[in-house]
Amino acid sequence: MTTGHPFDLEATGERFDAGTYGRSFADVYDRWYPSDEATVASVDRLCALAPTGGTVLELGIGTGRLAIPLAERGLIVTGMDASPEMLDALRLNVAHAGRADAGDRPVVDIGAVLGDVAVPGDWPADRFDLVVATNNLLLNVAEGSAQQRCITRAAAALVTDGHLVVEMIVARPFDADDPTGLRHDVGVKEVAVREVGPDGVVLIVTDTDPTTRVVTAAHVELRHGEPVHLRPWRVRLVTLDELDGWADEAGLELESRWSDWLSTPFDATATEAISIYRPRPG
Repeated sequence: MTTGHPFDLEATGERFDAGTYGRSFADVYDRWYPSDEATVASVDRLCALAPTGGTVLELGIGTGRLAIPLAERGLIVTGMDASPEMLDALRLNVAHAGRADAGDRPVVDIGAVLGDVAVPGDWPADRFDLVVATNNLLLNVAEGSAQQRCITRAAAALVTDGHLVVEMIVARPFDADDPTGLRHDVGVKEVAVREVGPDGVVLIVTDTDPTTRVVTAAHVELRHGEPVHLRPWRVRLVTLDELDGWADEAGLELESRWSDWLSTPFDATATEAISIYRPRPG
């Protein structure tokens, strides 16, 4: 990929689409975003929501950071992703998890579906005990009506006593004192440093439209002796009022909301929200 202005994707031959994020990050995702304490806690909480041997659909399954340990815990996991590159990395990680030298971990079997979560026809026809949209998956859909379609289709994919789990950073309605409407360190225009090392740096360049809450961005890698590597991405920030409204229209009700996977109560200071919905009785 050649590089021009970070957001001049026509100059790079790139277009934003459902697979942009996966194309941008599949080769570094496991290294940049390894499993941590929050990952373990999220697996524990998701397992507690599903019945023993229950079925899980993970939206934006990526490289399997959540899906593999969920399957190792005995859940039947299916994952959707719009990126062939992410699904290729998932298959490699699944194969590694099932190797004979992997200790006493069970062999895992995960169903992978190449599809766009904003397109109802791309979804598997089955119904699930748990539908999971973590790690800002909903924001990566990046268009309001498409985000709503995703929530509507997720509700339809649940069994009667199932749960939808949505994890995302928190945006609040715009006001004069906060034109971006963010509770996060993404400004209207900003350059941040993600990584500095002896062989190079990684910068994060963001440009937020305050009227649409769409953040157009790129991770820019500058490595000694290598071409500039541009990793573009785009998200649309969602307010909790929007999310709850879409869920309500889809026949869901909020069961609980936390500020992290460790069950810290959600309050006005929270920068992230984990929202757990269930089908509304009747």
